[in-house]
Amino acid sequence: MGMGIEILPPELVLQIAAGEVVERPASILKELLENSLDAGARSIIVELEQGGIRLIRVRDDGCGLAPEELPLAILPHATSKIRAAEDLDAIQSLGFRGEALASIAAVADFRMASRTLAQDVGTEIRVALEPSPVRPVAHPVGTTVEVRDLFFRLPARRRFLRSARTEYQHCLEVFRLLVVGHPDVAFQLIHESKRVLELSPAPGLEGQAGRLGVLFGQDAIRSMRYLSGEHLGLRLSGWFVEPRLATEQTTPEIWMVNGRAVQDRLLRHAVRSGYEDVLYGHNRPRYVGFLELDAHAVDVNVHPRKLEVRFRDAQAVHQSVTRLIRSAWRGGAAQGTGDESGLISLQEGPGAQIESEDHRMTRWRPNVSPDTRLPLEFLESSLVHSPEGVCPPLGWAVAQLAEIYIVARTADALVIVDFHAAHERILYEKLKQALTSPPLALQRLLTPVSLDLGVSEVEQLVACRELMEPLGYDFDRVTSRSILLRGHPALLETAVAIALLGRLAQEPEIGIREPLEQCMLSLVADLGCHGAVRAGRHLTMEEMNALLRTLEKTPSGDFCNHGRPTWSRLDLHELDRRFRRGQ
Repeated sequence: MGMGIEILPPELVLQIAAGEVVERPASILKELLENSLDAGARSIIVELEQGGIRLIRVRDDGCGLAPEELPLAILPHATSKIRAAEDLDAIQSLGFRGEALASIAAVADFRMASRTLAQDVGTEIRVALEPSPVRPVAHPVGTTVEVRDLFFRLPARRRFLRSARTEYQHCLEVFRLLVVGHPDVAFQLIHESKRVLELSPAPGLEGQAGRLGVLFGQDAIRSMRYLSGEHLGLRLSGWFVEPRLATEQTTPEIWMVNGRAVQDRLLRHAVRSGYEDVLYGHNRPRYVGFLELDAHAVDVNVHPRKLEVRFRDAQAVHQSVTRLIRSAWRGGAAQGTGDESGLISLQEGPGAQIESEDHRMTRWRPNVSPDTRLPLEFLESSLVHSPEGVCPPLGWAVAQLAEIYIVARTADALVIVDFHAAHERILYEKLKQALTSPPLALQRLLTPVSLDLGVSEVEQLVACRELMEPLGYDFDRVTSRSILLRGHPALLETAVAIALLGRLAQEPEIGIREPLEQCMLSLVADLGCHGAVRAGRHLTMEEMNALLRTLEKTPSGDFCNHGRPTWSRLDLHELDRRFRRGQ
């Protein structure tokens, strides 16, 4: 027989609530740091012992609390950050629920001391088993919170904590996230009485890059490029790894939304979409991204520990982030900024163009002789004149190496181009441009083709027929298990178009235009690979130069559509070093 229903005692209610807020020492550190930042602190000092299990002390120089506010601060759902339900629609602060301090005090030995600018002396309150009276104490303007012996009242929960080293690593990760999101604040981290990090305010891009280098390593930051831009009222900025320098490593992978560190699947997917067809193999994007948008456009009250958010227009956010990141890699081959710091700017506009420097070289021309062979398909004429004193970014072809590579020369370097990878990207972009600019040309079949499919596949295709018409498909239902194909996209052979139609019928979200186009783009990528000129073919000088000129103007020309690099550069300074010239 079950127990009768009873109202739980307040102490037990607080301990249950603490289970949602206080998972481990890092959870407490996050709440205390957010409170300090919400108080306007310009300097924050964190002290830890045993990874935060024995002690967490956070001291700040924020606005502080008046003596009468200290007892209120440790009560459940007492806060200064919201007043009415309407405030939840546009939360500006990092904390807002007013339950963190009460939950922490319920599971640990708690002390808080504070002083406002109007006070001559500070005050403090302690909570062991019961709150102590507020008493005066010497304290500078600001607040200090001490949390000792976490879970000492709950031995069962304390046994589930990991080693001090593991808990310290979790605290360090939380510390890094908050430090990244607030570069204008000074931070110190002390563990076991040893100063681990001391970070001064980091104004400007150079200061922020320096702070990120300290937190994640200089090599990681040197592999990134700074991007910034606006689209649909969203402002995106941050450091994103250069596709050429990406690895399978995923640290850092950080998003800050209005100054709040979040773990959001939509934003992670948007980043992966922005790197689509420029990353090789299992390489992953590394980034530290900042997204700023109107507070009414994002709901942060959707997770117990405020680690997730919900966007009111998720599709617009996804499209904006993907577009701005993708635009950074859409320049032609060898069209980088030339700036070792990697700082660039994305401008608002149809293409979100990237500013880049001119590649000005000394005067040099290839000796191009007429050739009776026709240039490769889609390639521009190599005889286009360049301005006097200007060499193209990829230079002029001088030889073909092993019937795989084109060797070209600029004024101060040798450039080696994998011509299969280069031609693959060129074809892919041509096909993609045709595909993403509907309506596509329709190839009518002299004899319509009957296709036998499953009942659900036929239902899916018929349901989205209006979406597929601009993409070049014309078909009708014949029976519950078959359709009659009357026409298909002209850029695809009939057998390929039929195979693609079968794949589209099995897409769970085929009724949404984006998955429909993504499926077609996947096949187009394969078509570009199979249609590209193969290694082992001998190219004429005119064909090689035509390929170089076209690659320079091809979006994402630095990579093939599988993410492999299309070219590599060997500076003459490097050759001099290898041959020990000038030493």
